[in-house]
Amino acid sequence: MSSVIPLIPRVKADAEGNLSAFIAHARDELTAFGAELDFEAELWDVTKYYSNKGHRDAKQGTVTIHFCQRIKDGGTPFLPQLSGFAKAYVRSQLANRSSSSFTFAITAFRALDRSIQEHGLASLVDCDATIFNRAAEVLRSRTIIGDNESAGAILGVIARFMDENGFVYAPLHNWRYPRTRRAARGKIGPDFERRRRDRMPSPEALNALAQAFHSAVEPRDVLITSITAIMCSAPERINEVLALPVDCEVEQLANDGRKYLGLRWAGSKGAADHIKWILPGMADVVRDALARIRRITDPARAMARWYERHPTKLYLPPKLKHLRDKEILTLEEIWEIANLSPCKRAVRSWMRGGKIPYTYITASHPIQGEIQIQAVRFADIEQFIVGMLPAGFPIYDEGRGLKYSEALLAIPEGLFGNRGDGSGNGCMFEVVKYHHIGCALGQNRRAGSATVFERVGIDPEGKLSMRTHQFRHWLNTLAQGANLSQVDIATWSGRAHIHQNTAYDHVTSEEIVTKIREAVGNHAKAIGPLAEIPKNLPLTRAEFASMAVPTAHVTLYGFCIHDFTSTPCEMFRKCLDCREHICVKGIPGKMERVQLALEAARESLAKARKAVGDEAYGAEDWVAAHLATVERLEQLLSILNDPSVADGAAIQLTSTNTFSLSEGALLDRLNVGTNRQVHLPGKTTKKALS
Repeated sequence: MSSVIPLIPRVKADAEGNLSAFIAHARDELTAFGAELDFEAELWDVTKYYSNKGHRDAKQGTVTIHFCQRIKDGGTPFLPQLSGFAKAYVRSQLANRSSSSFTFAITAFRALDRSIQEHGLASLVDCDATIFNRAAEVLRSRTIIGDNESAGAILGVIARFMDENGFVYAPLHNWRYPRTRRAARGKIGPDFERRRRDRMPSPEALNALAQAFHSAVEPRDVLITSITAIMCSAPERINEVLALPVDCEVEQLANDGRKYLGLRWAGSKGAADHIKWILPGMADVVRDALARIRRITDPARAMARWYERHPTKLYLPPKLKHLRDKEILTLEEIWEIANLSPCKRAVRSWMRGGKIPYTYITASHPIQGEIQIQAVRFADIEQFIVGMLPAGFPIYDEGRGLKYSEALLAIPEGLFGNRGDGSGNGCMFEVVKYHHIGCALGQNRRAGSATVFERVGIDPEGKLSMRTHQFRHWLNTLAQGANLSQVDIATWSGRAHIHQNTAYDHVTSEEIVTKIREAVGNHAKAIGPLAEIPKNLPLTRAEFASMAVPTAHVTLYGFCIHDFTSTPCEMFRKCLDCREHICVKGIPGKMERVQLALEAARESLAKARKAVGDEAYGAEDWVAAHLATVERLEQLLSILNDPSVADGAAIQLTSTNTFSLSEGALLDRLNVGTNRQVHLPGKTTKKALS
């Protein structure tokens, strides 16, 4: 009986060969992440690799790469047909980038793994656009906002990489992640309130933090509250706070004779290093916070300077220098060196953890006479503690050349542990890590970590918590509410683009309505009908403002003040032709949309004029309509671009040649049975309606 020989297309066979060669090259020839890397493992610990490069993430904790689904999704390893390629891609394409670069790549691979599994592909070379489209759907389904642009962009890069290198049988035709167009986020409703609560610190937590700053006594509590005081003074990221140099202050005398305080910040996410000027009301708080931090961290920097000069010798504080001449140390002397609890059990536990060998000496006992007691050689203790020096020492931040001896937040090792008098190890140092701050603010409640609020007695029930990034959202929202320009907000926050401001704007609709009402009748704050209040009104300005601006909700171009409790929108979302629409200068994204609307209107006008030239019926009316739209948008943009108009100014559109359904019905009713033309206030019509 003859056997069946499967025929494999040459293109597919070549793709299989290309893929196998790529994986073999990454596994056997590349040395990124270390030559000793276990390529076949599902978990790569690459902390040492990034530590050797002086990367800050490696100093804040372990850096690992998991080639499997998320733990809450079962933690299933990638399918064999994908696993090798994913590892080869990460090792060859992402090893020389930031440790955060492969986070989105792994998310993309997880979605691709799920898509391959659902379609039952036996080989990765069978991936086509359908597989990647399904992977894109998986990415979107796992995000609250219905889109994942970061991981989606990486998914597109992976698809093009496979196509360009001949790893797939069917061409992917330059496949890209199909982004969904997000609707403009409103300022009302449960979604907005949820976002605001999630991203902003609660007033109770902020008040408790101020109390804790004044009540803290223990070194670690003083340190945490001082760090958060600095974060309340400028909208910076936590990684930038952790990289502050010890000499970060800048004092400058201004033209008004006042002295202003600034801090030197290290930029990130595309922003350059910069000086952040502190608001005068927070300057004394920041000075006090920096002084408190230095009192706690000065000993750690002294240790770092010692180890820079003597990298193989144990540093001893002045009160313990006499121990350097001893060859043998007792357990009591060891707990002084390591600042452990005055208990031999604690010393033995510490030594077992460090695998420090014991020796024995003869001592005199009042009852038993001469006995053998446990002791330790000074050389063994010295070797163990010196071995605790962080990888990459003496450099803390390689990108900026910052040493441990220059870092503001270098601390005695074990300061955040429960040892000795709470001041940490007197012979070794470390740096404040993100989890030290996060746990103190309540981010590790499930593990039972006590918050700083509990430790100082403010929150005995453990109800208060906050995240470090909430300070950034809070300060940005305050700046938005104060009408600070978008350029100034971006600069103050250390951003490369003003468009990123939008994600940090949590000003409520009530606050927006209040700002618009304040602009009513004020020519300095409003342009258009809002600036004009009829004379001799039988009510106050505030009452008139409440009637003129009953409410406000977000539109693509600004805010609508139509009262929807009386009628629905009668302009069919033609916001830029509506008198009840308000544009506020300085809101990111709004002016760009007006510019796009103007470009679209100009294109429509050009087409209408061409139709007139072709003698199309009714084209003249379209030219008139589009010309009016173009003129209105040009006027609006000229106001938005006018430097004499302050950011935050409310701009109301003047009367137009369009009218709502109710106004049109009123015109019809007034003109019934008459031959004369009737005009509504602020309206013009070409002919009487009949």
